[in-house]
Amino acid sequence: MCEDGPPTMRRDAARNRDRLLSAARQVFAEHGHDVALEEVARVAGVSRTTIYRNFATREELVATVFEDNAAQIERYAAELREIPDGVVKLLDFVLDMQVENRGLAQLLAGVDTQWFTDLYSRIAASFEPLLERGRTAGIVHPVIDIEDLMLAISMGESVVASEDLVRREGRIRRVRGMLHRALFTV
Repeated sequence: MCEDGPPTMRRDAARNRDRLLSAARQVFAEHGHDVALEEVARVAGVSRTTIYRNFATREELVATVFEDNAAQIERYAAELREIPDGVVKLLDFVLDMQVENRGLAQLLAGVDTQWFTDLYSRIAASFEPLLERGRTAGIVHPVIDIEDLMLAISMGESVVASEDLVRREGRIRRVRGMLHRALFTV
């Protein structure tokens, strides 16, 4: 009997993959993107063989984290569709995600631009109905469009990626406040 679709992952393999993704987020946020894959494996509590079985390169691991982030954004956006200030909540969710995933965008700067374009489109599509609902509810400034919102997200990423640890936290708060004032009426 042949099943259609991709093969399913064994439960223990899926659990290890999830642990690796979680560990990658933690390790990259704490130490930046130059950390060895072996450190990610150690934090995940798996062997070096396991990490290399799942991810051949650091770039592949980071790309998977990015893909997973996009899926999380899509799921959360779907939950917020009926909430008037859902766009505000989703923006804060994405900004928090950037803080947790500090420096990952820099690591993938040289990869396939079509892949980045596709992720950008997915994230923008998640925001669009919330942006429209927020505009209708008077929460979003009337002149703000999806390109403005996506630019705001890119600006947030730039501040988060800063290596100046002393000033970064305060700057993140300031930029978040500035973005809220620029985009929203609340």
